Amino acid sequence: MMRCSQLSLVIPLLLLIILVYNNTFYVPWQLDDPPNITKNYSLHISDLSPKNILQTFFAKPFAENKFYRPISNFTFAINWYYGNDNPFNYHLINLLIHLFASFFLFKTIKAILEHSAYTKRFSDNDVLFVAMLSTCLWAINPIQTQAVTYIVQRMASMAAMFFIISIYHYVLARQTQVNRQTILHLILCVIFFLLALGCKENAVTLIPTLLLLELCFFKRNDRAAKIILAILVGATIFFFLAAFYYAIDRNLLQSFSEPIGSRPFSVKERLLTQPAILLLYLSLLFYPSPARLSIDHSFPLSTSLFQPWTTLPSILIVLILIVFAIIRFRKNPLLSFAILFFFINHIIESTIIPLELIFEHRNYLPSFFLFLPVAAGIRYLLNWSASSMRLVHAAIIVVVPLLLIMLGLATYTRNSAWASEESLWADALTKAPNNARPFAKLGEIYGWQKEKTPENLHTAVILLRKALERESPRTSFEAAIIGNIGKVYMNYGLLDQAVHYFQESVQQNPNFTTSRFDLAQVLTLQGNFTEALEQINLLIEENDQQGRFYNLRAMILLWLNRPDEAAHSAQQAMPRAFVNKQRYFYNIGVALSKAGHLDQGLWFLKRASQTFPQDRRILCSLIENRLLVGDRQGARQYSLQLLSGHGIVSLVSFLEQARTDYAAVPINVDLIKPVIVQTAMDTITDLNRYNSDNQHDPAQ
Repeated sequence: MMRCSQLSLVIPLLLLIILVYNNTFYVPWQLDDPPNITKNYSLHISDLSPKNILQTFFAKPFAENKFYRPISNFTFAINWYYGNDNPFNYHLINLLIHLFASFFLFKTIKAILEHSAYTKRFSDNDVLFVAMLSTCLWAINPIQTQAVTYIVQRMASMAAMFFIISIYHYVLARQTQVNRQTILHLILCVIFFLLALGCKENAVTLIPTLLLLELCFFKRNDRAAKIILAILVGATIFFFLAAFYYAIDRNLLQSFSEPIGSRPFSVKERLLTQPAILLLYLSLLFYPSPARLSIDHSFPLSTSLFQPWTTLPSILIVLILIVFAIIRFRKNPLLSFAILFFFINHIIESTIIPLELIFEHRNYLPSFFLFLPVAAGIRYLLNWSASSMRLVHAAIIVVVPLLLIMLGLATYTRNSAWASEESLWADALTKAPNNARPFAKLGEIYGWQKEKTPENLHTAVILLRKALERESPRTSFEAAIIGNIGKVYMNYGLLDQAVHYFQESVQQNPNFTTSRFDLAQVLTLQGNFTEALEQINLLIEENDQQGRFYNLRAMILLWLNRPDEAAHSAQQAMPRAFVNKQRYFYNIGVALSKAGHLDQGLWFLKRASQTFPQDRRILCSLIENRLLVGDRQGARQYSLQLLSGHGIVSLVSFLEQARTDYAAVPINVDLIKPVIVQTAMDTITDLNRYNSDNQHDPAQ
């Protein structure tokens, strides 16, 4: 066989990946995308100043100023800076990350096969074939779609990309005796490890992974190699001690048999369930039919070694695989490395940490080398059958390309399920009919994304009620679903029904913040300000860190004609605000104005107007502020600005509706309406006079 150039192999591989993912560029936002990106306002930077860039490092959803996956969040912020919420740009970067990960996986496997102590029997062509085939089997495997097509899982894919680049530099560092190049590669290994950690915490498994790599592939007959081994052993011991400390610190071992936080399972139950899930992952990797892949899986929770019956056999199979890999790591290093790499890199997400039980994207990193022994076995069969088994040889040559074509088609097909939020969850509903989430997500789609019709309202409520009968990922999920029924009714303007379900949700879980806040909102919309104030005060007693609570309380207090308290509450909202501080400026401006602090109120109203120059409410409040201070000329100027963007008829209608529009702070309609109407009449008079003068002016 002729020697192939790397380039002639890598370019077709990258083109193949682009081909099977070319239907993903306009896949919309899904599941965890909005809270992490489109509604994570710390990432919505307007310039690339150091202050704004630093801000992106502290952008954990639902938490203020908490350091969280800075590298991933920084890339999301850059995407937002250049394209806002256009998903195309995000998918483009996700695909580039997958391409880089694939490229460095190929380079790493090639380097291992060329320079390790136990794979010298491979010829140059063998190395290229095995590296390319194993990379291809990984890169176009349909299970990877969840890590690539699901935008927020860039956190997982980019962590894996830096992870494999770090391994690559470690392998290069171990190729030769210690020199400057060795030191440089080790430094780069550490740098890319830190970058991987900055994307997602599970990259910490690189520490035991490097020890595994060292034990499987490299000889240690010199002092430098022994020092490296000692460092890796020490680091791995520290890794497991740190994991033990984490478990103690988070009270995971003390409450071993108790439900973990909001999860409906204990540490023990999670540990018992994970071996069966790991075997499911392996089956999905080796038989990745789109019919078996889903954003959500129905999987039985193991409550004991014998319930369900598959629990004990699954544990035994996993243990047998691990023991086999340990025993055979000298004679079959590729196979042993692939098996142990898979299990080591599932330690974080598939043991005691109380994450959801199962997600396909968790296999992106652990499956890196899983197809390495498969590709090596195929290459062995090709070499063995080349001279004596021509028929077998021809069959392999035909089957391998067909296998790759089938994988590519399966990946393309699986990506089609992501075409819309509805199609993704409709697909999940057929595959996980016992899970609450597909019903709940489809209920949300019908409830407030589709056209408002009686049929869609009925469908939404039915789906959400069915979700209540299914298994849920959190103990608070039932309260959330009941609350979502309330939100559907609120969206349709059926406020009495909304109040009923929000109250039921709060009774189900008194600590469920979302429903209590929604209850306060809908009571406000009904004009039931006293009860709404009671609910928002309860929220603030439990959680005084959310600006929206204080903002809503300020609005309620204004409707109760308590402007001094409203101004104080609005001011408290500002330092706690994650989003829309300009809108908070408006509420503060109105509260201060109504409380008699007119100059301060004017300052905040002007700040709000700078962001929303044609907002009718802001301009009306500016007119009110100027009238309260006695500045009729200023009120007239703001009236002219208001009239320049809105017709007088629509403004009069708007002002009458504003009297009972409890969704926003009150406007003194009786005070400002005469000024606006008079300004409009004066403007019409002036315009008529101007036209009349021009018609009789002989100079025209």
